[in-house]
Amino acid sequence: MRNLFLFLFLFLSFPQNILSEDIFTELLVAKPNMSDPRFKETVIFMFYHNNEGAAGLVVNKPLLTMSIIELLKENNVTLPEKIIQNEITLYWGGPVHPERLFFIHSSDYNSDNPIFSNKDLIVTRSSEILFDIATNNGPKKYIILSGIAAWNPDQLDYEIYQDGWDKKINRYLSIFDNENEMWNRIINSKDI
Repeated sequence: MRNLFLFLFLFLSFPQNILSEDIFTELLVAKPNMSDPRFKETVIFMFYHNNEGAAGLVVNKPLLTMSIIELLKENNVTLPEKIIQNEITLYWGGPVHPERLFFIHSSDYNSDNPIFSNKDLIVTRSSEILFDIATNNGPKKYIILSGIAAWNPDQLDYEIYQDGWDKKINRYLSIFDNENEMWNRIINSKDI
């Protein structure tokens, strides 16, 4: 357990700046027999998996819909003068650090200190994006997530070996098309 906290402290305190020109993304998909009820029918966008551990964001579990004003206030972001009164959906990103927000957004918008980046998307924790979304200056596509999924070294490999997860390389599916049927489409697809 101590290793997990050390890994998370290092991982979440210092941006990884994992840059990749590869447009393919790795998805971790819960198998139908997943024993952990928190991860039943989840799809996780993976951006870190090596001998030091693994981390990713669950992209298909909406928590609630709220106004952008509520989200800004809850995260102590100063309300802009010309705010767009729109509703946003907050997703469950994983069980670790649920108080922290993560953002996956399209690459048409530049974020400071990205955690991960490729030609299609960027993962960041920068709260500036909230302000820009509220003023209609943010990315065209985005997902706002609460928490992260993270594993100790070798933990995820063991869970995959125990047949709880399936790793898939995504060549076709947009992470932003994360409706309720996302898990069904991916788990039953041979092409992804």
